Amino acid sequence: MASVIDLKLDGDGAWPDLMDKGVIHLGDGTTIGLCVLPGGMTSGRPSVAFRLDLPDGQVVCAEASWRVLATAVRAIAARYGWPQ
Repeated sequence: MASVIDLKLDGDGAWPDLMDKGVIHLGDGTTIGLCVLPGGMTSGRPSVAFRLDLPDGQVVCAEASWRVLATAVRAIAARYGWPQ
């Protein structure tokens, strides 16, 4: 099954459930890895994967289809414009 991106175009207060959880904040200058997997979907279409290296040495990876990510990016650009 393909991943879903739950896009919040106004992120203020978007995740109130995080107030009760231990959240790891990766500070400014943190590198977020992003790679394209050319045949990453079962359909053979490309997917993208994000990598976050946590301070304790653990790594979090999240994968989504390129189509889903591109749709989210277009929605952000429609609301806020493309960065210069």
